[in-house]
Amino acid sequence: MSTIFFTEKTCFVCGAVSRYPLINLSLSIVGPRDLDGRPSQIERASVYLWVQRCAGCGYCAPEISEGNRGDKEFIKNEFYTKQLYNTQFPETANSFLCHSLLMEKDDKLSDAGWGAVFGAWICDDNGFKDGAVLCRKKAVSFFKKAIKNGLSFAENRVQQQIYLIDLLRRSLEFDEALELCDKELEKENDHELIDYFNLERELILKKDTSCHDDTEIEELDY
Repeated sequence: MSTIFFTEKTCFVCGAVSRYPLINLSLSIVGPRDLDGRPSQIERASVYLWVQRCAGCGYCAPEISEGNRGDKEFIKNEFYTKQLYNTQFPETANSFLCHSLLMEKDDKLSDAGWGAVFGAWICDDNGFKDGAVLCRKKAVSFFKKAIKNGLSFAENRVQQQIYLIDLLRRSLEFDEALELCDKELEKENDHELIDYFNLERELILKKDTSCHDDTEIEELDY
């Protein structure tokens, strides 16, 4: 069971007070996940509440009342405001992408990458196919930089590769996705994880860019 309610919050940047929706998930919800990590059921739809956007100054953050001194100047930059109102993306996707820019500024590359992934999910829901591809390409770029800097963006290295491969596949980067997939299949990974790579490989060879979840592993024929 879930409850949505509203609470007043003060914007960290400009001090504007507004009401923001929050969700209370009172039950633990378990279900299939998409190959890029998106959860199922109620939690799937709650992504729209994972970022808050100030109507006054355009500051975007998971918690609008928090931030750092650099944020106040950063959101005045032209490229931030261009992203905030970019018509290639739905409004909430722009909010996530603006948050990604703020995270990149602070070298929080894993958070920046997930902000772009969440933006892709919003694009998927609203039929912005080109916008979804652009979001996923941004996410790949952030995650690659995170890996280079010794940062993690998933629970382990193999899970990171699964996410990367799925992001590449869904952004039409089939050659790179296949190369990563084949490298992982040459390694001694757990059987359950190998199934993920086999599923991804099958989808890549079909040039399938659509959403798939982990229940499809059971249907593999190899």
